[in-house]
Amino acid sequence: MAGRGSGDIETAGGMSRILSGRAGLLLLVFALLVAQGLLSFQTERFRRHLSPAAKTTDARRGLLWQIGRHPAFTFGFRNVVADAAWLQAVQVSGSRRMSRDDYDRLDILLKTVGNLDPHFVVPYLLGGVILGDSPDHVEAALDTLERGRAYHPLEWRLPFYIGYIKYFSLGDPIGSGKAIEEASRIPGGPPYLPLLASRMLSEGREPETALALLDGILRQESDPVRIEVLKKRIREVVVERDIQELERAVEAFRRRNGEFPSTLADLVRNGFLPRLPAEPNGGRYILGPDGTVRSDRVSTRLRVFRPQ
Repeated sequence: MAGRGSGDIETAGGMSRILSGRAGLLLLVFALLVAQGLLSFQTERFRRHLSPAAKTTDARRGLLWQIGRHPAFTFGFRNVVADAAWLQAVQVSGSRRMSRDDYDRLDILLKTVGNLDPHFVVPYLLGGVILGDSPDHVEAALDTLERGRAYHPLEWRLPFYIGYIKYFSLGDPIGSGKAIEEASRIPGGPPYLPLLASRMLSEGREPETALALLDGILRQESDPVRIEVLKKRIREVVVERDIQELERAVEAFRRRNGEFPSTLADLVRNGFLPRLPAEPNGGRYILGPDGTVRSDRVSTRLRVFRPQ
């Protein structure tokens, strides 16, 4: 099958090329209806032997998933069905507040696209970034990227995004550095990759290193959904950087005065900081009675920065 190659065609352009008129659309509808009938007949035979939980999972995956596992049932409309699954995946991933069910559905849809059109590189990248943002779907994100590497061994962004997931989702700067090092050996990658890999391996738990990684990804990104995820992650890292700076100043205040400051403003009044940093999400930083600092907009600190 002639796939879309490694180009970043992120629309369903293949659909317009295949369906040139009303007759083609009617044929597609007929083909899908026939496919649904055939699949219902065949799957019902073994569904009777499944457990209730398995039947529920099978039903939630839907017709597109079943066709994705049996491409012969696309009746020559393989790319069209892949486009349909891709459009649904884009719609699901565009939600600002994705639930666990949304992440589950996105994983299924991306696997369907991969089964039908494995040479379309963009779904692998989308899956890596979006699924990796859910703690329950990190392994699915890594699996998506690894499957992409099998079909696109010369696409440097795939190991690069694996490094991103390992860093932010698994808290593993060493694994991240090794993945980025792999990306740096693929022709066509940006020249800053070897230096970034080196920083990950030596200074991976520093916020400035994390910001350098995110800046590298954002610089080559063009998809609005992935850009929004990356910008959110940048704000989280900026919060971590600010909290570390504030807590160092609080500790310096305690050593000099024998007690914690009453407010963060005391750090500025007593010369420990030139100014208080602005919370990047529009919130504020709050000083706790034990000298710790938190943001009122970010509930948990990123895993890579937690004490080991």
